[in-house]
Amino acid sequence: MADKKDSNPFMDMFQNFGSSMNIPGPDLNGLMEAHQKNLQAIQAAAQVGSKASQELMNKQRAALEAALADIADAVQEAQASGADPSAMMTNQMEMAKRSWETTVQNATEMSQVVQQGSTDAFEILRERVMESISDMTGQKKS
Repeated sequence: MADKKDSNPFMDMFQNFGSSMNIPGPDLNGLMEAHQKNLQAIQAAAQVGSKASQELMNKQRAALEAALADIADAVQEAQASGADPSAMMTNQMEMAKRSWETTVQNATEMSQVVQQGSTDAFEILRERVMESISDMTGQKKS
């Protein structure tokens, strides 16, 4: 008798609704595999970004070292030229010109490094998104 009191036919009907309709459950292994692939793609993109950042820092360090060497050379040339104002002005103009050209070249190289790193990282993520879309639509990438 206690079983009939504790049992509610209305609740039993809802509890058995899914199993009687044969509704498939989620594919947990497939979900885990997809998330693992997503994490691998994010990790690969982060590694590409990290590599680009390291290359950018190396280029910045090299540019700073070159600038400091140019300044040291300019100071030595100024001391060697003595008090000749014409020679000092010429040296300063040449140094300013070299500095400008080097700055433009370094900025161009650094922007290319950043752009390439971003493009490579985006491509990794884009490929993963396209693969996910293919998996969801049931089409395999050819």
